[in-house]
Amino acid sequence: MTTMRISQSVGINGVNNPNDIKAVQQALNALLRLIAPTQRLVVDGRLGSRPEQSKTVAAIKLFQQKVVGMVRPDGKVDVNGRTHRKVNEKLSQASASAQTPVSGALKVSLYRNIERYEGRVEHMYLDTKGFATVGVGHLLSNVDEAKKLPFVVNATGQPATAAQIEEEFSRLKKMPYGKDYPASIYKSATKLHLSEQTMDAQIEKHIRQFESELKRIYGADKFAAFPDNVKLALFDMIFNLGMTKLKNTFPNFNRYINAGDYKNAALESSRKDISEERNMYVRNLLANS
Repeated sequence: MTTMRISQSVGINGVNNPNDIKAVQQALNALLRLIAPTQRLVVDGRLGSRPEQSKTVAAIKLFQQKVVGMVRPDGKVDVNGRTHRKVNEKLSQASASAQTPVSGALKVSLYRNIERYEGRVEHMYLDTKGFATVGVGHLLSNVDEAKKLPFVVNATGQPATAAQIEEEFSRLKKMPYGKDYPASIYKSATKLHLSEQTMDAQIEKHIRQFESELKRIYGADKFAAFPDNVKLALFDMIFNLGMTKLKNTFPNFNRYINAGDYKNAALESSRKDISEERNMYVRNLLANS
């Protein structure tokens, strides 16, 4: 949503046409980060019999106070008035932000924490479930996926052939795996590695992919408006779970995220088969947002 269009006034002493009320509710939902701790509004086109007591009017007043700078918020949005113009200004900024990839300090934190929990391993290894993996948690679902990567031969520094990659992949898949077999165990059994540049490019690709998928789940404008801690938590969730599991198997978590209720989302964020430290990392990010 880049522009809020209303035909008549909304709020206390406003005309309050249902479609105009819905437009205001949708716009304020897109700008929740500016009016914390406001919860997501129900977009129903209603203010109730006493508008001054409605959650929508309360959100209008908070926006007027915190963003417009009104000393005495009146709880009313007039067509092309100060509040209307400021809402559209902030919607435009949010829309531009939604198109901007994760960058700056947020990206530095994202790199650091993904590597902390996924590792950074130049050679192929088996994860705790027996899946071949390399780099920063890059899953190799089959040998053809491994062949797509520019492995280098340790002894010569030359590019590995498809046959060499297949031989290494097949040999590794026959080895034992589990929690007692860290990635380092497999180093002596490997002859190939990825360069630092390749692993850097790999994680860049993952971040772009997961950012795109998170925007598909929650909406680009909404994702852009999330606090940085929430974005970090969601990246960790999708990196570990994948888009389908995050979207379909965490309904309560997603409901709370969409409502801006990050403290309750924290309580619904626990995942199986990962360390309690990693679960705690995500819980703390959300609880402190």
